Amino acid sequence: MRHSKRSKLTVDDINAALRVKNVEPLYGYACGETPRFRKTTANATDLYFVEDEEVDFDTILNKPLPKIPLDVTFTAHWLAIEGVQPAIPQNPTPSDAKADLLTKRPKHHAASNGINTDQVDVKPLVKHVLSKELQMYFERITEAVLSPEERLRSQAFESLRLDPGLHQLLPYFIQHIHKKVTQNHKNLEVLDAMLSMAHSLLNNKHLFVEPYVSTQHIQLNCR
Repeated sequence: MRHSKRSKLTVDDINAALRVKNVEPLYGYACGETPRFRKTTANATDLYFVEDEEVDFDTILNKPLPKIPLDVTFTAHWLAIEGVQPAIPQNPTPSDAKADLLTKRPKHHAASNGINTDQVDVKPLVKHVLSKELQMYFERITEAVLSPEERLRSQAFESLRLDPGLHQLLPYFIQHIHKKVTQNHKNLEVLDAMLSMAHSLLNNKHLFVEPYVSTQHIQLNCR
């Protein structure tokens, strides 16, 4: 206060003095707008007091009552569990999401053999943002499991079995296995690679694969 050449001591002055003395400042008190003081004299002594705003009672009484505030309530639900969205009323259904996309996104017309068809890209309900490193890892693993070199295949299966950071890639691996099995149900080499890939993922102790077991069934009939 003295350094600022003021005659009024504020909370900020006390906190600044405490900081100079390496003492923890007071929390919970702050100096907002500068209060306005009025001066009066009592018994030949100057007294200063904070000026209060004059309130008109008639104006306050004639004002309408404010609305009753609503009580704060909280609800919780699972948006997604390990990348799978549960079917609950709070989450949109796939049909609702598709209808919303159809109304908001423009349609692209493609001509094929003189026939115009409407193609609409439907995005998944849960978005996954993969880093470039994870994308490169996914591409190299999917290529290595089908490599003719035994060393590359073994390294890929070992990585899928031991790597603890495959949570984000798990739904993509499951979809890749399902796609390859569906498209190559007569190619025993591809089926064997996909079975080994699925076996490695199931043996990975860091992954939680139960939500995907009920959604992606892979059945192989080898004779």
